[in-house]
Amino acid sequence: MCLSMSMWQFFADYPWFTLFIVIAAGSLFGMVRFGPVKLGAAGVLFVGLLLGALDPDIGKAVPAGLSVLGLALYVYTVGLEAGPAFFRELRPQLAVMLGAVAALVVTALAVGLIGSKVFGISGPYLAGGYAGIGTTTPGLAAAQASSDDPTEAATGYAIGYPLAVVLTILFVAGIAAVRTWTARRDPGAGLPRELVTRTVDVTRPARWADVPGAADGQLLASVHRPEGGAPRVARDLDALAPGDQVVLVGGPEAVAAGVAALGAEAPTHLLDRRDVVDYRRILLTNPDLAGRTVSELGLGERFGAKATRVRRGDQDLLAHDDLLLQLDDRVRVAMPRERTAEVTGYFGDTEAKVSEVSAVSMGLGLAAGFLIGIPKLTIGSTVLSLGTAAGPLVMAMVLGRIRRTGPLVWVLPTRANLTLRQIGLLIFLACVGLTSGYAFRRDAFSLFGLKLLVVLLVSAVLSYALMVLVARLLGQSRARTMGLLAGYVGNPAITAYANSRISDSRVNTGYATLFALAILVKIVCIQLIVGL
Repeated sequence: MCLSMSMWQFFADYPWFTLFIVIAAGSLFGMVRFGPVKLGAAGVLFVGLLLGALDPDIGKAVPAGLSVLGLALYVYTVGLEAGPAFFRELRPQLAVMLGAVAALVVTALAVGLIGSKVFGISGPYLAGGYAGIGTTTPGLAAAQASSDDPTEAATGYAIGYPLAVVLTILFVAGIAAVRTWTARRDPGAGLPRELVTRTVDVTRPARWADVPGAADGQLLASVHRPEGGAPRVARDLDALAPGDQVVLVGGPEAVAAGVAALGAEAPTHLLDRRDVVDYRRILLTNPDLAGRTVSELGLGERFGAKATRVRRGDQDLLAHDDLLLQLDDRVRVAMPRERTAEVTGYFGDTEAKVSEVSAVSMGLGLAAGFLIGIPKLTIGSTVLSLGTAAGPLVMAMVLGRIRRTGPLVWVLPTRANLTLRQIGLLIFLACVGLTSGYAFRRDAFSLFGLKLLVVLLVSAVLSYALMVLVARLLGQSRARTMGLLAGYVGNPAITAYANSRISDSRVNTGYATLFALAILVKIVCIQLIVGL
């Protein structure tokens, strides 16, 4: 007994060791697959709860304020990435957004009324549970900040989170199985999920603007070789004549339609010849170019060159004129061979800069986020504020939309953004798990915990069904509905599962439409639930 007690005391005496052993073990646990489900970063929360449950002193030893820092890094980096998508989708998807807000409010009412009136559960537990069935980490922080005992909110969250992941995946699987889904008002599939490049032997005369997909930016031409002439960058392409060759870039369907309209696929690829026209992926590390569109680069006027693709993280994007570029993009450029060095220098192409973070812009952005989180609005017994969760998130969404202000570039390189986001999330979840573990052990495995589970189960089914119904009534496609549900719940594991069931870019655009909005609405609802 003394040995076990001294062993648990070791974790309390050395909190930094404890923190990072929880992060390591929790990350390993998050990789374990339970059928189609993996907990991911949430594995850190559950390992933290397990260790924190061993002794109350373990949670008390966690460094004060560390969870706030972790959360701020997480929500700020999420906001920078989600902001542009939110504002872009605001007008075309306004009806869907309003429907999602209504569904979240109805869910909050269900959690609050059923939990407090039927089962007599206090507000902090219900608020944490509401955050759990919404898998929203910032919501958990808001629930804890509004509660007298933060461990109560964490207990509710830990009960609701795994329930949400399993139920949402079942909903997505059910949607994927429906084959008669109609989509009256769906905006379309958008950008292709993958890009291909094909060389075409032109056999029929055509104006480039008349080729299917050319006018709406779904198809680009990168290199053109007139009959009997030398290859050249396909700038200001007008007419194509029999005997010409042209390189088409776009999604598989768009390229196939372009090939059919112009002639036939050539037996040899024009890009294999690089003596006149060179092409390569160039890393964008020049901060002066971040936040500019492809057309604003002026590649044609400056160098006689043309961008055709942009590699951003794991995604290939077609380089249409209005595409906004960001640091760490890899831009594929077709250019005269003798201008290759100039074009490369223009983009920067410095590998060492892809993980650099501007301390000035990030510091100002986070400071502004904390500042707007300070004001409070009192409604009866409820105090509403953006706080340390929503304040940095809202500010980052706005800055992500602005992208740059003079010399200040607000957005982060993709790799730096993802790294900071992961570090922040892991630190926050480890702190929450350790500080709440002992209370979770006391409350979760009891009749009280069963009552809370019933409340969250009923509310989660109601919530997800309402969101699917909203999407269906508004004429959204099956693929977009799956993405909307994933964004509504706010869990990337659900998005990954949806993408495994259907190959359609509308899954990801649907997720981006609701992800940030749902977090903000949940934070407001959570603060109202705490006041019950």
